[in-house]
Amino acid sequence: MLNTAIATRSGFDAEQFEEAFSAADFDRCRELADHADGFEAVLASARVAIRQRRYMDIIGALSEPPKDSRECKIARDVMLGAALGLTRDYVSGRRLIERAIKEMSPADAWYFDAVHYRGLIAWMTQQHGEAEASANEQLSSVNPNNRGRARILLSWVALRRGEILRQVDELQRALDEFEIAPTPDQYLKANALVTLALLCRELPLREVGERVRCVFEAIPWTSGLQLERFHVTRLVAGMDELDGNELAAFAGFRKAARLAPSDHWSLLCSLDRAQLARSTGETVFAAEQLQEAHEVAQRVSWNDAIGEERAALLVLAELFAFDEPAIAEQYLARYRTLSSSIIPILSYGTDPRVKGFESYSQGVAWVRIGDSDEGKEALAEAWSIFEDFNYAWRAALCALALFDATHDRRWITRAAGKIDPWPHSWIARRVAEATNTTTLRLDRIPPAKRQVLDLVRAGRRNSEIATALGRSPNTVRNQLSELFQTFNVKSRAELVAALSKPVVPLALVQSRRKR
Repeated sequence: MLNTAIATRSGFDAEQFEEAFSAADFDRCRELADHADGFEAVLASARVAIRQRRYMDIIGALSEPPKDSRECKIARDVMLGAALGLTRDYVSGRRLIERAIKEMSPADAWYFDAVHYRGLIAWMTQQHGEAEASANEQLSSVNPNNRGRARILLSWVALRRGEILRQVDELQRALDEFEIAPTPDQYLKANALVTLALLCRELPLREVGERVRCVFEAIPWTSGLQLERFHVTRLVAGMDELDGNELAAFAGFRKAARLAPSDHWSLLCSLDRAQLARSTGETVFAAEQLQEAHEVAQRVSWNDAIGEERAALLVLAELFAFDEPAIAEQYLARYRTLSSSIIPILSYGTDPRVKGFESYSQGVAWVRIGDSDEGKEALAEAWSIFEDFNYAWRAALCALALFDATHDRRWITRAAGKIDPWPHSWIARRVAEATNTTTLRLDRIPPAKRQVLDLVRAGRRNSEIATALGRSPNTVRNQLSELFQTFNVKSRAELVAALSKPVVPLALVQSRRKR
């Protein structure tokens, strides 16, 4: 916080500034900072800038040490050190922060800020033990906002260690701290809520999800929280989609599009709606949304997109691959030209989930375009990643895509096991359709295997089949083994029994989806 000794030499109202800062009303903060003089104005502006991620503004403003008091010099070292660390000049940032800490005790106003940024730099450089130690030191603060911030940092440490449920627990504890604070730091609270909402969309956490919805409704969303409000709105819509509440999901994605901080994010919301519409059989609406997104994608600069919104290119490729593979190939090629990975905060640790998101969309597109082997390899990689993180519904999607690509019914069994926590979702309906109607789709089995299948149904032995088809017994044996995998059976008798079940023709399945 602003040290009172710094904020008494002008008409600057430090108390009003702190209230606006805690509320993330950054427009009001700037108005108040206009009444400050000298370093007091610079410091107030820097505090707002760091929350708006304008780190270079801070570096420029604080490049020269102040000639004022000890408190001013400490504040400058902490803020400039944080800005340098967040722009990945870790050595310089750490040096300034350590220098400030040596001049302070826990009673000083800037002490816990300095400890926090030291821990954050440690986390960014993957020194997780040191990051955890800094967070634990913050937990000794009497200020609940400091303790909440420490819990957020501990949640990031848990993420890096693959302890997802611990991450959820730390974020809930962070919310607990903000909720008991006399003046909660809404910016920190909203940031904790974004990550918790993300985890609730990915994991079967129904009770935690209800808490996310309640906190979301209670937060006073100021203009300084536009990005966080957008993210939580979109994530809650995704939760509605998985709960089978498609109307609420459509409305949520539309609302998120209105809140989107850029055309790239708005486009991704249109694709959310297009994917949901396609999945629920609203093919006309899906096509309209996809075309609208395509038009936006042609006019925006993708080099200006630096985060998750770049994934829109992959989703465009995935959706266009169904009907217009040439356009899908163009989007895949455009994505390959981007210089850095999506989701920057995850890319610090080369988080494998980023690769999972990429591999799934690319795999679906490649299979549809005709690069079947490459597509199946990408989908298998995505399946493995999502299974490791217990991102179960995403793993179910991978399994469904692999079933479509391989006709191996074992993938349907795997999908059914993963989607069980979301029984009302469109994904569960697709799995049930595949399970209950057997979806054997004989017309998609290659002719050579179909000939073997017909002779097995006629009761012929392998040697007889080999003679009748002019093939070697080994070839027939291998083809029969592949048919066992396709129909998820272990013997000829089970294969014949499976073939006696009702088969839904592919054309009928497609017509149902169109309706």
